[in-house]
Amino acid sequence: MSRQSQSSRSLYRRWGWVLPWLVLLAPAAAHKVQTSGDIGGTQHIEPNDTPRAGEPSLTWFALTRQGGEVLPLEACDCSLAVYKQPYTEQDAPILESALEPISTEGYQNIPSAEITFPEVGAYEVVLRGQPRAEGDFQPFELQFDVTVAVGTSRSPEAGAIAPASAPDANSPVAIPSTVHPLMTWQPWVVGLAVIGVAGLGILAWQVKGKRQP
Repeated sequence: MSRQSQSSRSLYRRWGWVLPWLVLLAPAAAHKVQTSGDIGGTQHIEPNDTPRAGEPSLTWFALTRQGGEVLPLEACDCSLAVYKQPYTEQDAPILESALEPISTEGYQNIPSAEITFPEVGAYEVVLRGQPRAEGDFQPFELQFDVTVAVGTSRSPEAGAIAPASAPDANSPVAIPSTVHPLMTWQPWVVGLAVIGVAGLGILAWQVKGKRQP
C-alpha cells in the first residue's frame, strides 16, 4: 500500500466523523443567529433569507433556552419591530407586526410574522421578549440585520398607454350595409314595367280583334 493511500485513510479516520455534522448544520448556517441573556434566536425569512421590497415575507424565529430547549410563543410576551438603517434609539420603528405561532423545520409554535419591507436597503429586525411566567427566563432583545432586494412586481410606467381591449364575443357587431340606394326603389320600376307591358299586350289584342272580319 502506498504512503499516499495510508495518509488518506489516516485523515478519514481522524476527521471523517465531522462530515455528517457539516451536512446537517449546513441549512442552519444559512439562518441568522443571535443571543441575548439565556435565550438564543435564529431568524429565517422566506425565501432563502432574501426579502424583496413591497412583497410580504414570512419571517420566523426559533427561540431556544440554554441547553437547546425550544421556547414557544405562548411562554413569551414577544414584540417585533423593524427599523430602517441607520437609526438611533430615539427613532420610532417604521413598522411593528403581530406575532403568530408557527411550526416549521422541527420547531413547534415558534414566533412568526409577515413583514413587508417598503423599499430596497438595509434594515434591522428587533425581537424583544419577556417571560409570561415570572423568572422563567431573562428578558431579551435580539437584533437581526436584513438586506432587502428589488421586488419582482413593478407598477406600470407613467404615461404608458394600455392596449385596446378586444371586443366582447357576445356583444352585437355593426355590419356595414352593402345595399345600393337604387335597390330600395328598383321593385317599383319593375312593377310599373310589368304593368306597362301587360297594358300594351291587352291593347294590341283588342286592336287585332277589331280588324278581323
